[in-house]
Amino acid sequence: MHAKNTFVIVLFAVFGALFAPSPLFSSDPATGQAPAKLTIRVVDLRNHKGRLIFGVFASEKGFPSSERDSRNWQVRAVDADTIEFTCELPPGKYGASALHDENKNGKMDMNALGIPSEGYAVTNNPKPRFRAAKFSESLFDLPPEGATLTISMQYF
Repeated sequence: MHAKNTFVIVLFAVFGALFAPSPLFSSDPATGQAPAKLTIRVVDLRNHKGRLIFGVFASEKGFPSSERDSRNWQVRAVDADTIEFTCELPPGKYGASALHDENKNGKMDMNALGIPSEGYAVTNNPKPRFRAAKFSESLFDLPPEGATLTISMQYF
């Protein structure tokens, strides 16, 4: 009976340690910083067709369309005039983008002249006329207390 009680106590201790809240699991292993909440509101959608593809990037590598290079990647149905994306990331500098993928093919469609036929948006809302927005134009600071940003979808 004594051995069974010891086994049960050890079992509870092991599972308790595995599932108890721990700073190791609530912070970024690379920096030790607690994550900050980022909320991005995407506005000015021209319709409710398709889906929005949203990405957050810590560097220009892959910006604005590589899921593999993003720090956070989400895909949502366009079912409202404003769509919100929320994620938790270590505080730092980031750039975010959104694509209104109206035909759900997973990429930005262009017309015969190479002009985007679907909408896109990036943080800070730069509006270059004859080129895509650059990562440097989209950079924002995510402070430890978090941030809420609004980006405006643009169509050509």
